[in-house]
Amino acid sequence: MTRTSTTHCMLALAVVAALAMGSAQAQTAAQSGVAKSDTKTSAKDAAAEADLARSQAQAAQNAAQQAAASKRGGALTSDGAAAARYQAHVADKASIDAQAAANDAVKAANQAGAARSAATGGTAQPENAVRQGRQAARTAELATAAASAAASDAALAAQAASQAVNAPPAPPVSAAMPSTMEPVEAQVTVTSSPSNSIVGDYKIDFAAMDRNGDGYISRAEAKSNATLTGEFAAVDSNNDGRLSKQELAGWL
Repeated sequence: MTRTSTTHCMLALAVVAALAMGSAQAQTAAQSGVAKSDTKTSAKDAAAEADLARSQAQAAQNAAQQAAASKRGGALTSDGAAAARYQAHVADKASIDAQAAANDAVKAANQAGAARSAATGGTAQPENAVRQGRQAARTAELATAAASAAASDAALAAQAASQAVNAPPAPPVSAAMPSTMEPVEAQVTVTSSPSNSIVGDYKIDFAAMDRNGDGYISRAEAKSNATLTGEFAAVDSNNDGRLSKQELAGWL
């Protein structure tokens, strides 16, 4: 190979190398641009999630304070007071959970911001920066969802505490008896007795009472039986002042 041919060959190789280098640089630049855009979006989304999580944590804290105020205000019944204490505890725990979730969202937003800075400054591989940014944004989203759920629990607990302290006492058991219950009918006992008579001893010995043996019982002779004496006029159907066996037959 001549000197001229060698020179031409070297020049050709240099041109190829330069073209290859330029292509690689162009590819790197393109990847860097995509990484910058992607991490910027991730950082923006994560920051928005963190703001929302903080607002949910504040709402949960407000609900917990309302529940505590209901508890301190006193209740109409002892059961209501106990229920208010429990709901205030639930609301306070939910508030703590919401604040912890908000802190996680803020931490994730900071991580997404760091991934964007790395992509912009070229201190990290583009694909690594994109992956870190996306992961941080997803973490912020989950943390915000947890903060929202805790805020909802706190609001429900605050409402329950307010209802508990205002609940009236239960009505007496007697007042709660169903109106459909049939009334109990009073039992009535019916007794009867002959007219113009009094209850007493209706058993007599006619012969023994007829002391003079005239076949009749006079008023004087009837005095030995108080019942007959009291009903003498009613038994004396012919009003002759004495009682025959026939008249006493309907009385005995």
